[in-house]
Amino acid sequence: MKSNQIIKKFLNKKLFENKTILITGANGVLGKKLCEIFLDLNAKLILIDKKIKKSLDKNIKTLSIDFTNTKILEQTLIKERKKFKKLDFIINNAAYTGSNINWIKPLNFQTFKDWRNAHKVNLDSVFIISKILSKILIKNRGKIINIGSIFSETVPNFSNYKGTNMNSPAAYSVSKNSLLHLTKWQASYFAPCVNVNMISPGGIYRNQNKKFLKKYINSTPLKKMCKEEDVIFAILFLLSDMSNYITGQNLIIDGGYSIL
Repeated sequence: MKSNQIIKKFLNKKLFENKTILITGANGVLGKKLCEIFLDLNAKLILIDKKIKKSLDKNIKTLSIDFTNTKILEQTLIKERKKFKKLDFIINNAAYTGSNINWIKPLNFQTFKDWRNAHKVNLDSVFIISKILSKILIKNRGKIINIGSIFSETVPNFSNYKGTNMNSPAAYSVSKNSLLHLTKWQASYFAPCVNVNMISPGGIYRNQNKKFLKKYINSTPLKKMCKEEDVIFAILFLLSDMSNYITGQNLIIDGGYSIL
């Protein structure tokens, strides 16, 4: 059974009817899947990414913003928020993937430019978005989900990357760790009007190097990698009324990888 069919089976299609959801990183793999599912559940969407096409769908509003330019992000949101008649949920999904191959090379190749840009996209954008849209969220008693990583609470096992062209840059782990603390701060600040939680996936399967896959899967109790659907199911739970008494938490979805 496909993920969309599973979701339809267990969720009332009216659950997100007329709800407005802002999704950053909307043009990525997870972002596109979220867009598809929430439209199918009758939600209205505000989609933001560095490059995203305008939609003819009246239920979709798109904004092309480069999050490494925090000044433009702030100015655009201040201008556009007057058009946001309603905002119920924010999914901070945008993530920095590096400017060139040096991003995934050893530490001595990693650049300060990438370090700063990773923090701008993975952390600063979350602060700016919640700051500018805070009054709307509070008024609507909304919810925020920040997409983190297992590296928000642990450090990479670098032996998994040996013999591959893969690596886990310092900027990624550190920015996700800071995002976890920001999530808890937001949860405390916005209470009792807005629930704020974080979802931290383990490695998501993307046709990675076979050596890496073997090492990673052997290190995971459930013996498989994470899929987009695993993250989406958690997002749907945290945005539904089933999670109304949950805030300030980091839901780790890693098949048990981080417990070993």
